[in-house]
Amino acid sequence: MIKLIVAVKRNPDMSPKDFHAYWRTQHADKVRALSATRRYVRRYVQAHTLEGEYAAGEPGYDGTAELWFDSVADKDAFYSDPEYLATVRPDEMVFADLANSRFFVTREEDVKL
Repeated sequence: MIKLIVAVKRNPDMSPKDFHAYWRTQHADKVRALSATRRYVRRYVQAHTLEGEYAAGEPGYDGTAELWFDSVADKDAFYSDPEYLATVRPDEMVFADLANSRFFVTREEDVKL
């Protein structure tokens, strides 16, 4: 299983509250609606920075996204799918600061405890 992890920095024009609400609802709905999501994505998880973290100052990131794929080829197919490019990619720029977000592809290694 391949996992794309994104450390997401919010669009500086959005408040933390607006960012989290938008990402959790409007953006997630767009991702969920794609046929490419059903075809390629095995799991999509958002992890939102806790509200209390903002009281201590601006956090490094506002959350993480994990997208799980069967292979790198499936990841590449998803991100080059015309439906993704027309609907989701432009929406990412609404709520995220992509230049200051970080993307990395991993293979999960389960550590038995």
